[in-house]
Amino acid sequence: MKIKSVGIKNFRTLKDVTIPFDKVTTFIGPNGAGKSTVLRALDWFFNGKQGSLADDDCSFGAVEEDIEVRVTFSQLTPKDKDALGKYVPAGVETFTAWKYRNPAGIEVLSANAKSFPPFNEIRSKMSAGEKRAAYNELRAADPALQLAAWTNQDAAFQTLTAWEAANVDRLVDAPDVLETNFFGFNSGGKMSGLFDFVLVTADLRASEESQDGKSSILGKIIERSINRTAADAKIAEIVAESKLKQQQVFEETFNSQLDVLTTQLNDVISIYSPGRKVTVEPASIELKAPKTTFNVGMLDGDTETAVDRQGHGFQRTLLISALQLLAQSTAADTEGVICLAIEEPELFQHPIQAQAFAKVLRSLAEDDSKRVQVTYATHSQYFIEAKYFDQVRRLTRKSNHEGKTHVEVNFSTVDLVKGKLNGVVPPDQVDRQLDGVVAGRLTVGLFAEGVLLVEGPSDVALLHGVADKENIGLLETNGVAVIDAGGKGAIPLAHAILTSIGIPTFVLFDGDAGFEGRAIALGRSEKDINSERIKLIKENQLLLAYLDEDVVDFPPDKVGEKVATFADNIESFLKINWTEWVTSCKELEDQAGIDLKKNSAAYRQATLKAGGDIPEILKQILNKVLER
Repeated sequence: MKIKSVGIKNFRTLKDVTIPFDKVTTFIGPNGAGKSTVLRALDWFFNGKQGSLADDDCSFGAVEEDIEVRVTFSQLTPKDKDALGKYVPAGVETFTAWKYRNPAGIEVLSANAKSFPPFNEIRSKMSAGEKRAAYNELRAADPALQLAAWTNQDAAFQTLTAWEAANVDRLVDAPDVLETNFFGFNSGGKMSGLFDFVLVTADLRASEESQDGKSSILGKIIERSINRTAADAKIAEIVAESKLKQQQVFEETFNSQLDVLTTQLNDVISIYSPGRKVTVEPASIELKAPKTTFNVGMLDGDTETAVDRQGHGFQRTLLISALQLLAQSTAADTEGVICLAIEEPELFQHPIQAQAFAKVLRSLAEDDSKRVQVTYATHSQYFIEAKYFDQVRRLTRKSNHEGKTHVEVNFSTVDLVKGKLNGVVPPDQVDRQLDGVVAGRLTVGLFAEGVLLVEGPSDVALLHGVADKENIGLLETNGVAVIDAGGKGAIPLAHAILTSIGIPTFVLFDGDAGFEGRAIALGRSEKDINSERIKLIKENQLLLAYLDEDVVDFPPDKVGEKVATFADNIESFLKINWTEWVTSCKELEDQAGIDLKKNSAAYRQATLKAGGDIPEILKQILNKVLER
């Protein structure tokens, strides 16, 4: 079984969110948006002990409301279904459980905490006959429910449960009299060993996780990898033999002495309490067979040291190694799934190690035989692959008109993006570009609070130069990324992905109206010029139509609400409207002996050094993306 979706209500910064999960689910967003809160809510659902939450965990002081976490699972195996029993009737392929804390502080994990109100009337009836009558009455009154004909009570109740499993969004709190505890995931529960949730927090100490405990990473590895039964049985035999030898020692050492002491004591007692006697015997020492445990020590050369004496980087490396081993161990003789939840997996890691860890996590999750699900909250682009944009969950804090804060969760799917691009980019082309253009260019943009999407690297450098000329770090401090889409034709796909996950995106592209003059200067044939004209007009029209702009063959110099265009290109515009920039470029080329067209980074330097006033249209473009 794998997590399919999670609903969280009234837990810290998360007032009411529903989040789909994937093989790898990545949470991104600014600090304080609630990325780690999602992971901790799941940890409470799976591993939290009674009383582990307090009123402070309620969202914005809403102590009169329940804290609730709902988890829906899919990909149920026969073993999962057998363990879940009545909660997964025949034909049902998902399972949902709720954990909640009520205002009185009582915490309950239940598989039927929610129900469909019309079904409660049926379940609350006392006799089977009354239940059948209520069932048939509802079936006749509401054919849209498509309830099967009554055959017997068990079959009918399975029908109700199956309907609720397929319509979770229509369920409400079940009456207390109908609700039952579901002893699910902690030790001894129905799903114990079939699904484990392991959370590695940013402040987790490797020394604690390296101890052989029931809930530690090392303990979980040992439980999955090493059979202690044989050793424990032999130790139990040794303890039993020790008890016999202890008794023999006592008899040989104390019996004669105790006989004398007992006789003397009873002689005195008989004077005061005739007919009564006492006995004096050695108290047996309680010997219990200990559980076999293991320790982890660190060898640095010939010196053994404790784990907590190592640096943070090495401790984190140990945790990562243990996690990898834990995940790989699930491929042993078990159907159990392990969900690795990691807060800031990049923490204390060298960039190369972070990249390696990201690849390992991805490979484990993608390999179905490993039975691993991965989720993490990160600020690192090493743990984001733009071609898997549909596995990214972007959290942001918003304020409504009353000034109340709430968290939004934005996410997308490949089908949604293809729908946005209908008639602009063919579906098969989207699939090809996900592995090419998108994978190599959009990663940084996924972390941005706003994106300026341009055609090529020289545009990126020039606009960064303009922004820094206004104020060093102007774009970066405002969370804005300037992204090279890789050409005009790639802009729609990049734009669709970014906007579908809630990132405000402003587009800048060239109309290329002066292409013919440049082509003639290069000696190109009339046939080639006509072909290029057709291509450019098609790209311009498709892009303008996609952005809901007036469709023309060659757009003018213009700044709109979503897009800005240059009639020809940005260089041609600057040659006329910012001659000082042209001079600065020429001086830099002469001094450094380079061609700026082949060195986009030099565009930024030339822009910073350029005198004169920055053209107003460039300022307007920056303001549009800064305002977002």
